[in-house]
Amino acid sequence: MAHVRLDNVTKTFAGSCALDDVSLEIDDGQFFVLLGPTGAGKTTTLRLIAGLERADSGSIQIGHQNVDGWGPAERDVALVLQQYSLYPHYTVRQNLEFGLRMRKVGHGVIAERVARAARTLSLEGILDRKPHARAQWRAFRG
Repeated sequence: MAHVRLDNVTKTFAGSCALDDVSLEIDDGQFFVLLGPTGAGKTTTLRLIAGLERADSGSIQIGHQNVDGWGPAERDVALVLQQYSLYPHYTVRQNLEFGLRMRKVGHGVIAERVARAARTLSLEGILDRKPHARAQWRAFRG
């Protein structure tokens, strides 16, 4: 992931403030988690970074470039929300590979990135299962 920086970002919806003067910096390669209660602005922050929403004020940089005028496709950012969607006919591995395959990333790089993501998310034991195998997921997760 590229360096991401938000400087004094504010976003309102119909007069209701979703983000108020938010600043944060995520270094290239840093593992970052955004946590907070419902309504805290987590999804709004991610949608702003991805370019799905425009900030009312402040600026957003990705890879040390100001992206305020860029559309979602130009930002090359993927967004996965809590209500995620998986392809039911694909395995966990194939779902993880999908975006990289669409971007025509090489097989070796895909395998390396999927293995790293699987380790990070503790999914190594279920990579070849399909998402609907819920009983197996529960058994794996303890």
